Amino acid sequence: MFYKEGTCAPADEASLRNDGSYPSGHTAISWSWALLLTELSPDRADALLARGRAFGENRLICNAHWQSDVLEGRAVAAGAVAALHANADFNRDMTLARAEIQSLRSNSVQPSNCEAEKTALAIPIPGVL
Repeated sequence: MFYKEGTCAPADEASLRNDGSYPSGHTAISWSWALLLTELSPDRADALLARGRAFGENRLICNAHWQSDVLEGRAVAAGAVAALHANADFNRDMTLARAEIQSLRSNSVQPSNCEAEKTALAIPIPGVL
């Protein structure tokens, strides 16, 4: 928006020109989900964290955010997830979610894998941490 360049969401550009970009809310949401899902399925941590990171970095690819916006979105997510752990209802829900995942695994329900997504996530983005 700063340089008046196009984004992946042309219909939103007029309203975004007068809106701040810091921190990236999309990144905060995706990183929060990645952190939470990693707690629930630590054996899938690499894939979950890669997907959460890629979703936030997509904001760079779409020309919607600066890199600092994305990095601080992750920091906001980490703080929010840490704060959630002080909430008894949240902790109860996480316990129930773990039990549900274990039940599905016990019944031989397997997660599906998307080879196209794995390939895309393996491509490094030059200049991005």
